[in-house]
Amino acid sequence: MGYMTEIGILNDRWSEIRKDPANFVEQIYQSSTTYGRVPNYIIGQTTVAKTHHADDMKVYQAHGNSFFEAYPEKDFDQRRLLLHLKELKAMRSYLKICEQETKRMIAATEHNCSNSQ
Repeated sequence: MGYMTEIGILNDRWSEIRKDPANFVEQIYQSSTTYGRVPNYIIGQTTVAKTHHADDMKVYQAHGNSFFEAYPEKDFDQRRLLLHLKELKAMRSYLKICEQETKRMIAATEHNCSNSQ
């Protein structure tokens, strides 16, 4: 397998991106081909995550006009680690809701399947 790079675009800022689309694409290309770098913020407050091997699982949380990787950077200072921990707790709560809703949908699907037989 190859490598992957996730990109988050703040839709409110498309007008900036459209002013120079070639530069926008070039910045994404430059960001995604420098493996192992920290995330970059480019035109239109777009976030380009660190490129990683396609076999490596990455989990992101998107909100507040950006997104962040669940696994913290090793060079975070204590203040940033504490903020990161707060975000991880919010992510865990949200994932629990997603898990419960997915289980509910599976149960509803199984119920519908058994009724149709």
